[in-house]
Amino acid sequence: MEALIKALPAVLRASGNAPEVAEAAAIAAWKHCAGEGLKERAIAFELSDRRLRVAVADLIWQKQMNAMRGQMLYRINTLLGQPVVGEIEFIIDPEKLCR
Repeated sequence: MEALIKALPAVLRASGNAPEVAEAAAIAAWKHCAGEGLKERAIAFELSDRRLRVAVADLIWQKQMNAMRGQMLYRINTLLGQPVVGEIEFIIDPEKLCR
């Protein structure tokens, strides 16, 4: 898994930053940056217009994740090697967490 994560910047460049590849890379980067502690509580599901959408269970989680937004944005873009994600939006959608 670590080798795949390290390859993300090269994959993005090779694809010419194709939207589908950027979305998959951003979601993979989110999972890696979120780690075990958040993997079932905050699930990235879409990248559109540089906005990464992340599902959370409720208002409490939304507030907690909003407090971490800047740090997560920095970590994701550092991992991707370029500013793929311009914004993170935390959406209350408990159904997405059950999949």
